[in-house]
Amino acid sequence: MTQKDLYEIFSEYRPQPTYPTYPPYHTGDYLEDYFYSFYSFYQDKSSERLLIPVSWTTCYIEKKDAGLQALLSSLDQSKKYFTVCQYDDGIKESLPPDTVQFNAGGNSGGIPLPLICSQMPIGDPVEKDIFCSFVGSKTHPIRQMMADQEMPKDHLDIQLWMKGWSPKIQDAEAQAFKTISERSKFILCPRGYGLNSFRIYEAFQFGAVPVVITDKFFLPWEDELDWSEFAVLISQETIPQIYDILSAVPEEYYNSMVNNGKKLYQDYFTLEGMSKQIMKRL
Repeated sequence: MTQKDLYEIFSEYRPQPTYPTYPPYHTGDYLEDYFYSFYSFYQDKSSERLLIPVSWTTCYIEKKDAGLQALLSSLDQSKKYFTVCQYDDGIKESLPPDTVQFNAGGNSGGIPLPLICSQMPIGDPVEKDIFCSFVGSKTHPIRQMMADQEMPKDHLDIQLWMKGWSPKIQDAEAQAFKTISERSKFILCPRGYGLNSFRIYEAFQFGAVPVVITDKFFLPWEDELDWSEFAVLISQETIPQIYDILSAVPEEYYNSMVNNGKKLYQDYFTLEGMSKQIMKRL
């Protein structure tokens, strides 16, 4: 069985998505399909692992996963495989025993990937007159805990906007997110339903420092990157100290974090950069 055979065998499990575009600014292929296209063109012929080319997220959301387990079980179980999954809850089916999973959602473990999509349309830099901000949905108790903290909410340099979850984002909501985020020094990135968050990688594009807030850290590329050099990490236990922790970051170190994020963004936190990192780890 060759890689070409696998592309043909699983062809019906790479359907085109029909659900609402999310995030609303995204264009082109989502993470899984982007990597499959990248791999089919650039694949390392010497790799000992075969890609299981399934669009897991679209199959699950569109309910087009019927028969997938039987097909996976029919594969040569003695071979080595890998696959890439964005779905928050990970892969539901049983995979061949020697399969490496690269996961962006985080709920099922695996090798962490950044939760990313296409780049945002960013204009010219604006003044950073907001100390920290969060504009998003209430998709996990961690987010409510963050919102409940006694930060000086009456200060104009702190902006916290939270609403219920909806897959469709209104134009006014998207514009408010962009306007507030591009003016923010720190962008709060609490985990959502999954352990990961698009907001972390949006922060890099806005020239801000992401503040990762979670009960379980799921940080991509930790084998190479020291996240403390470009992000602030807040565990569940230290949520009450968010404002104090951010206020204590020296201006010189803050500027260094922003610059580090800009340097690393293209190579680690874009779709192309992510795909190259996966290839390197194979």
